[in-house]
Amino acid sequence: MSSPTPSRRPLQRLGLAGIGSAVLLVGIAPAALAAENVIISLAPTEVVLLNYPVENFGGDPMDPMTGPTGAAAPVVVQYGETLTVDLADEFDPINAVVELEFPDGADPDSLPDKTYSTDPSATDPLVVTVVNGNDLEMVLPANDTVNGPLATLRIAPVEPDSIVLGPEFTVDPLLEYELDLSAPAPTATTLYPELVAIAQVPCALSSATPCPIAVTAGTIFGLDLTADSALRDLGLTDLTGVEVALQSTADPAAAPVVLDVQVSGSTATVALPAELTAGSYALVLGQPVGSGLSIVVAELTVAAPAAAPPATATVAPAPQAVVNAGLRSNTGVEAVETGSTGSVAIAVGAGMLALAGVGGVAVARTRRRPAAEGGTCA
Repeated sequence: MSSPTPSRRPLQRLGLAGIGSAVLLVGIAPAALAAENVIISLAPTEVVLLNYPVENFGGDPMDPMTGPTGAAAPVVVQYGETLTVDLADEFDPINAVVELEFPDGADPDSLPDKTYSTDPSATDPLVVTVVNGNDLEMVLPANDTVNGPLATLRIAPVEPDSIVLGPEFTVDPLLEYELDLSAPAPTATTLYPELVAIAQVPCALSSATPCPIAVTAGTIFGLDLTADSALRDLGLTDLTGVEVALQSTADPAAAPVVLDVQVSGSTATVALPAELTAGSYALVLGQPVGSGLSIVVAELTVAAPAAAPPATATVAPAPQAVVNAGLRSNTGVEAVETGSTGSVAIAVGAGMLALAGVGGVAVARTRRRPAAEGGTCA
């Protein structure tokens, strides 16, 4: 979403208190034979985008695994003032209907008593203008001394912008905010809903078939943000700021295991602890993007390290098999040649989220289309 300032808002810290099972794989696959020197390609075939009303939760970005924490609090604004909703560049609200719904009584969950809407058939019209391509400016209704001050703002459908995003993207169409119109003076509020992108590799989010990746404790695997990855449509150019953690699928309440990551441009290596218990884990990668965060999940089947063989007499080494460096797997998981820079050559992919206690990363937002002329919302 366009903005007159270079940055949408001050840098915010991304937090991941625990990598639970909120975004995890539906099924647990049987154990697979562990592979060494694995590369995970971060090129999802499906990416789901959500609008998170961050201001209803104190302005703190959403934890990708546990979701919002604590009770939502309404945003305080004033009757009659202009309220702006600054959508991320990836969204298009041109077909959206905007509604401001006042509940019947103090309970916001009760049936609506009065609804202002941009729907042409609405009894109580709401004036909303599309500015800067996809920002929404709305004039809140005057205080009728009967309805409010609590109200729910709904915007739907919010759609993906096909100029910015490829066909891999779908959007949860509803954006919803809780408001409190009791401010004694104008607040000049602009709401900045956070974009949350969720994907799974190597199989799609909609896949009913588990697709575990076999690895061994104590080894290093790679991530690769491929040149054609859909995640690049979100403004990701490399893996700067990516964080990686594991969560046991057998014990989702267990503390997450934060993994050591070495990033080099669009690739990275990730070290698995030697003491990691064998079993199934959710691998969670989080990375800040210009308007929010990207979350990629995968299932790892971790095998225990092979026992050291007994000492034997020295023998001449066997000839090494020639590795075809150009051979690539079409499964999204590849073996990596040993002896490369670092412990193992890797190629790393689309991101994780900065974990609790780890500083956030600023990502510059780039506008990928010219500003549109102002217009009225449908």
